[in-house]
Amino acid sequence: MIKALATKNVAAVLLTAAMVLGFAFTFATPAKADTLSDLQAQVQALLAQIAALQGSSSTGSTSASCFTFTQNLKPGVTHSEVMQMQKFLNSHGFAVGTSGAGSPGNETSYYGSKTKAAVMKFQEAYASDILTPVGLTMGNGNWFSMTRAKANALCVGGTTGGTTTGGTTTGGTTTTGGAVSVMAAAQPANSLAPAGAIRVPFTTFTLTNNSSAAVTINGVTVRRTGLGQDAAFAGIVLVDQNGLQVGIAKTLNSNHEATVGDSWTLQPGQSQTLTVAGNMASSLTSYSGQVVSLEVTGIGTTATVSGSLPITGASQTLNSTLSIGAVTAAISSFDPNSAQSKNIGDTSVKFTGIRFTAGSAEDLKLYSIRWRLNGTVSPSDLANITTIVNGTSYTTTVSADGRYYTTTFAGGLLIQKGLSLDSYIQGDIIGSNASGRTVQFDIDKQSDVYFVGQLFGYGIQMPYGSGTISTAATHGTTYASSGNPIFQGSTFSVTGASATSVAKATEVAAQNIAVNVPSQVLGGYVVDLKGENVSVQSHVFTIATTSGFGTSQITNITIVDANGAVVAGPVDSAAAGGTVTFTDTVTYKTGRHVYTIKGKLPSAAATGATVILSFIPSTAWTSSTGQTTGNSFTWPSTAVTMNTMTVRAASVTLSLSTTPTAQNIVAGGQSILFANVQLDASQSGEDVRVSTVKLNASSTTNTWTRITSCQLFDGATAVNTGPNVPTLATATTTVNTFTFDNSIVVTKGTVKTLALKCNVASNASGTYGFGLISGTTYASSDTVATGFTSGNTLTTASGATVTAGTSGGMTVTTGSLAVSKDSSSPAYKVVAAGATGVTVGAFKFRPTNEGVWLNKLGLSLTNTASSSAADLGTVYLYQGTTMIGTATFTGSNTIATSTMIDLDPITIGTQVPLLAKDVDTVITVKADLAAQGTSQPGVPGHLIAIDYNSADATGQDSGVNIQGSGSTAVAGVRVFKSYPTFDYTATGATASNGVNDLLVLSVTAPSSGPIKLNKLSFTIGTTTATLTSPTFTGPNGSVGTVALNGAGTAITATFDSGSNTADAEVAAGTTKTYTLRGTVSLTGSNTTGSVSTALKADTAYPSLAGFMTDASTLSASNMIWSPQSTTSPAAAGNDWTNGYGLGGCFTTSGIGNDCTARVIAK
Repeated sequence: MIKALATKNVAAVLLTAAMVLGFAFTFATPAKADTLSDLQAQVQALLAQIAALQGSSSTGSTSASCFTFTQNLKPGVTHSEVMQMQKFLNSHGFAVGTSGAGSPGNETSYYGSKTKAAVMKFQEAYASDILTPVGLTMGNGNWFSMTRAKANALCVGGTTGGTTTGGTTTGGTTTTGGAVSVMAAAQPANSLAPAGAIRVPFTTFTLTNNSSAAVTINGVTVRRTGLGQDAAFAGIVLVDQNGLQVGIAKTLNSNHEATVGDSWTLQPGQSQTLTVAGNMASSLTSYSGQVVSLEVTGIGTTATVSGSLPITGASQTLNSTLSIGAVTAAISSFDPNSAQSKNIGDTSVKFTGIRFTAGSAEDLKLYSIRWRLNGTVSPSDLANITTIVNGTSYTTTVSADGRYYTTTFAGGLLIQKGLSLDSYIQGDIIGSNASGRTVQFDIDKQSDVYFVGQLFGYGIQMPYGSGTISTAATHGTTYASSGNPIFQGSTFSVTGASATSVAKATEVAAQNIAVNVPSQVLGGYVVDLKGENVSVQSHVFTIATTSGFGTSQITNITIVDANGAVVAGPVDSAAAGGTVTFTDTVTYKTGRHVYTIKGKLPSAAATGATVILSFIPSTAWTSSTGQTTGNSFTWPSTAVTMNTMTVRAASVTLSLSTTPTAQNIVAGGQSILFANVQLDASQSGEDVRVSTVKLNASSTTNTWTRITSCQLFDGATAVNTGPNVPTLATATTTVNTFTFDNSIVVTKGTVKTLALKCNVASNASGTYGFGLISGTTYASSDTVATGFTSGNTLTTASGATVTAGTSGGMTVTTGSLAVSKDSSSPAYKVVAAGATGVTVGAFKFRPTNEGVWLNKLGLSLTNTASSSAADLGTVYLYQGTTMIGTATFTGSNTIATSTMIDLDPITIGTQVPLLAKDVDTVITVKADLAAQGTSQPGVPGHLIAIDYNSADATGQDSGVNIQGSGSTAVAGVRVFKSYPTFDYTATGATASNGVNDLLVLSVTAPSSGPIKLNKLSFTIGTTTATLTSPTFTGPNGSVGTVALNGAGTAITATFDSGSNTADAEVAAGTTKTYTLRGTVSLTGSNTTGSVSTALKADTAYPSLAGFMTDASTLSASNMIWSPQSTTSPAAAGNDWTNGYGLGGCFTTSGIGNDCTARVIAK
């Protein structure tokens, strides 16, 4: 006993010395621990030293092991099965070592060189079973499948030293044949356990139910081992293979143990892999550098357990310096944040919402969130519970007790540093017994939301808030500063049915109704219900009528739903001015639904009398019951008065519309609109049926036989065809009757318009119109229409009104087409040769009297003295963005005729553009320009103008040929191989005495070619200032001669042809910057004054013998430049022009105007 104690004391002293020396060595030589792998190696070496010291007090013997090996292992790895492998080798004659780490009694989890050597000896001893089958003759030191199989085959018997009682296996025991087996799984890597990290993995193991019955697991016993303290752990947790925490976090007891995990069921044949993890204390300053492990020592179950315990996984080093990520939370805007009342049947109810924001240390991923259902509802009262994150819906898994709803996010949802995501839980309330209950979704504990930092990979815990948990029966949302729940959701009180409103239905408008006609509308009401359907056994409606209605009953009264189905009745009223009672049970559905009351008015009711139905729901509707809860339901007490219905007999008014007005039409026109006939039933008590319409000719001055095929159209449908198409009578006293193929029904309260269309003969002339002539078109007894339901005849003497009138006169003439230049036609401008699709003009076409089909368009090259067909490629015609035709100028021709594109290739025949009658249609002309240069057809300086020449069209109505008339005079485009664009900022600056920047000018050459500059001019304006000594410099210095005129109002910069030739040229596709400077003297009071500077324009293109000339000929121009049509020209070469029509800053100021001045002032 004393020896044992002395031995333990010696071991303790040596252990302490080893720790001091080990850590002193670590901190003294940091270069050897500059990586995580180095640190792990040192930790393993330290553990080996400790094991060696502890082993000196042991007996040095190890009994045979019977561990089942499952993992492929190789040198360099750290794994719990390595220790079992070393024990196996030591007990089977292949000792890893005689002393130190790996020797009998000092086995470790590190697979080093000594372990490899022992494995090789084992492999070669059993070469026929391990090496030969795979073609090897020497051991390789890898503990793979063949080696493991042999080791498992040699494993017999079992160690003793532990016990198995009541199904709970204690440490130090290996048994076989249990109902539940436990074995080590792939273990987490040794690493750091930083302060505040949660679910730091330590030990992973697998439980398997080998029996034929379900087994209940009542938790797992774990023990803290290693050189560390329990206080480093805020809690110990069990995590399942889906990454979800099982049960709550537990703290270690005085024996350094804790039982983690809830009770759960392991089904027959089911295997489950679990991990014991640690939630680290928020501060590890006092424990930094300690190395701890958590080993599994027991499985709580009444079944027998087999396997080898304890199972020890990773050894984690406590760390207080690593700053891992953080998350903050707040109440989401999706959270109601107040006590709510909801109905049974409400859907997509947002119960609780929380907003998470990642800290600045690292990105985070959200992997799971668990909501706790509180309140008095049962899970069966709810449905379709989902978690919504940033608008995406995720399913929830409900716990066995129905109180926890968990959502996992596969792969995690990323929250970048400083950014946020909103999460809320929503669902439907469905329970028939849910009325009177409450719903509340909380987040119970900090660990119910699991984040992982994406830089260091550690679990991040949701922090506490600042609120106080409410104890009220109903409340808003609270983010608590302590206790559980950490996030307390708002309460939702569930009610049964409730009526949002019972009111008159605006959809059932006030209208005219007829007597002695069934199903006349008496009124309408709307019911808007929430929560559940409600049945009503009795309805009573009050009927109010005005004088003239009489005292007779309204009969056959029904209640009709929105689908036209009768839901109650028919019944008769007690009497006019009394009530009507329905005893049929009507079930009102949730939502907003419209109901219409219909009936048959007595024949004694006079025209103009009114009917008004009303009721008070709370007293008029009785025996009301909720169809889900079975509860009695009370309707609102607000009186409902439906729209007024007015008694009217069937009636119709026949008239001619004021449109179309008098206008011109063309001979040969087809389906020409002559008149619109109106059938007005707006004052009718019922729908009316019309079978014929009569019309007279409005004059006899024309030959009506030339107006043929007259038909009335209801929309696009002709109502009289074949033999019902009349031959028109010439005499105004002769009636033309249009008999319909099928009668037309005009709905009461509406007006139907019939369009009268006729064909006009090609030899027609004069003016034609139709009329309704009083006393002529319809006689006093003529039938105009009949009541659709009643069948009553409506004549001009009773019920029908014919309003006399005539249609607008249609005068036969011919169509025409006028052409002119459109305002969108471009102004004169300079363009580059070789450009494609250049807009050169825009023409306006206006057909009169009829629309026209544009068959061909003739174009003219008008500036023939300064252009030719050789300057052009293809010419394109566009109507809007649609290309409608092309044209080509050939040879020496100055006229080109277009070929129109088939706009509808599916239809037989070419479909050319249709130009609408009396509407301006713009056709834009675009052209491809020929290239210029050596051996190229284009001529530098040519002005190309393409104008209208002719138009060939076909009348849309008449079908006759129409030739366009008019002219255009487009401005044209001046074409050069290349051209300069000048720009500068006109933003001013503060002037000072001395040298000032007057203008910074950029000159750009397009990609079509370089340009060369010879001369630029600037206009100068001064106010109480003088300007002297101007300079003009480019990238390479002064460009040449700069002269200020005697008046001080203009500066001329002439480019040097000798010393600085580079700045005279701007390469294709590039920009050069030039600066104009001058010495300024401010002469105003307090040294004030201003100077304005602008680039000068040329006001016209130069008059030349040719199209280009030499520079000296252009000496009077403000600007001289060359497009370098072939090569870089000398000043005497004929390849120079002036600055008229250039773009850039001249575009803003307008063609021929100087660019906007830049002003410096003080």
